[in-house]
Amino acid sequence: MGPARVRLRRLALISWLPFLALIAACSSSGGAGTDGAVAPPSTGEGESGSVRTTSVDESAAPIDQILAISDVDAIIEARARVFSRQVALLIGDLSDPELERLVPAVQAGFDPDLLHRDIAAFMEAEALPGRVEEVAAWLGHGASADARRIVDEYEPPLSLEEWLGEYTTEPPSAVRVRLVARWTEARGTGDFFVLLEQALTEAAYAVRNQMRPGADPFRPLRGDALMARLENSFNAAVVTALHATETVPDSVLNSASDEMESESGQWYVQIYQLAVAEAMRSAGARVVDELAS
Repeated sequence: MGPARVRLRRLALISWLPFLALIAACSSSGGAGTDGAVAPPSTGEGESGSVRTTSVDESAAPIDQILAISDVDAIIEARARVFSRQVALLIGDLSDPELERLVPAVQAGFDPDLLHRDIAAFMEAEALPGRVEEVAAWLGHGASADARRIVDEYEPPLSLEEWLGEYTTEPPSAVRVRLVARWTEARGTGDFFVLLEQALTEAAYAVRNQMRPGADPFRPLRGDALMARLENSFNAAVVTALHATETVPDSVLNSASDEMESESGQWYVQIYQLAVAEAMRSAGARVVDELAS
């Protein structure tokens, strides 16, 4: 199923989907992949999926400003520890000597500085002249920045779980659900969960197969299984965003969606996500090379 059909299917779903169905999707899918290996989505969101405001050095290079606003550190800083556990669970019977080989190899392969370098280099290589500067400008000062600031200043009186229980009897309006769904779709949040999950799982299988030659190869999600995973992840992202953006005016969300749906916005969403996924695969390859040597 192509991107256009996926988008139409999602928009049709949101046009009538009861809020309780979104809650069910949230509880059934979440943002986690194998052993919770995937949590942080893209476009300036933290581990919980809520939008975060990160301090940005405006004297830094535009690409570094973009990555700071995207809170890429939430993805890369602790990745080595989480990935080591993911591989260990995938193998299942690691000996102590094997674990002593694995952990330093993963720490070297998933070094945050290397991951940051790879992500930045990928994005810059895929950018037309002036594109990175354009995106950094509106991410830092446009409606998307306003939305991040408002969310960051808001302290929800209820946790997401409490909020879900409280609002089953009084859900957000259909108009608000559609607005937040549009914003979520424009940012590609749900898709990023799945893309990152698949990239990390592929990397984990590569490392497992280096340590256990002849093991089953990685099989990516395809067909109906992939579509179901994407839809569940999207619905979960909408629910999380509804909770996080309660105090963000409709006008700000509309303008932020316009930014993300623009040509430069979609370049940012797509290339950032691909850059992160490719960086994870490259990190896995470094681990394999280190173990092989």
